[in-house]
Amino acid sequence: MCGMCGLLQASGHWSQAPAGSAGRRQRLIQIARANRLLALWRLRLSDFHGQSYVLAGPTGASVLIADFGALWPAAEQMLGRALDPLAMPWQPAQAQGQAQGQAQVRSQGRAPAQEHREQAP
Repeated sequence: MCGMCGLLQASGHWSQAPAGSAGRRQRLIQIARANRLLALWRLRLSDFHGQSYVLAGPTGASVLIADFGALWPAAEQMLGRALDPLAMPWQPAQAQGQAQGQAQVRSQGRAPAQEHREQAP
């Protein structure tokens, strides 16, 4: 789709944030979350004038997509293979940090629950 068609298309997909500053902020949060997952395949999603998205691939190719419903098909077409984000062995950074902290506590010979009781006033 050309850039002008992306700007003129009607909005209304269920995944789109409402208009206004809160909606804009929500849209940027959605893009950031998608980029955490897309980075596994060296893909990058960016906003296109608050109406659609640009998906960029590792080779520099990019495609304009209308909404999150079109994201995975576009990513698969760009990479030339099927993608299954639920089958990937990944953890968000926060979960990794919690797991590392629990492992450190266990290596000190204490259970994680004991650490929390000791820190309480």
